[in-house]
Amino acid sequence: MGRKRRNKIRGIAEPVLGREPLFIRLCSAFVDNLTLILRTALVTGALFLVQDLGDLYDRVTDRAVEDGTAQIELEKETLPAEDSAVEEPVINDRILHARNCTIAEYREEHYNECVDEPSSVYPRPEGDPDDIGFLASESSVLFASLDN
Repeated sequence: MGRKRRNKIRGIAEPVLGREPLFIRLCSAFVDNLTLILRTALVTGALFLVQDLGDLYDRVTDRAVEDGTAQIELEKETLPAEDSAVEEPVINDRILHARNCTIAEYREEHYNECVDEPSSVYPRPEGDPDDIGFLASESSVLFASLDN
């Protein structure tokens, strides 16, 4: 008879859990209530912030208009007639030379005055007479050796 019971298909039952301890239930209830309180406080704080920003914007624009008109009136009173004339910027020979050195044609004509040697940014416009030597023949490479 024992074999007949073992051959039957048994169903899988869900495990029966005991009740949660009282301390864990109290903690979960506290956390649930705290989240509800914090969500309510966040929404309320956002509403108060929006109301305060509207009032602040109105106050700032009113002050800006008052300050702008006051500054304009002060500037009109303090400006003498001599300062109203626009002064031209001072250009001396050194500044004029530096500005002209940025132009390619002028820089090629006055290369020694415009460019400090050696320059990797501005190459010399014409080659030196010694430059052809590197193209015609390479320098020989000498190795050190020990002869007995």
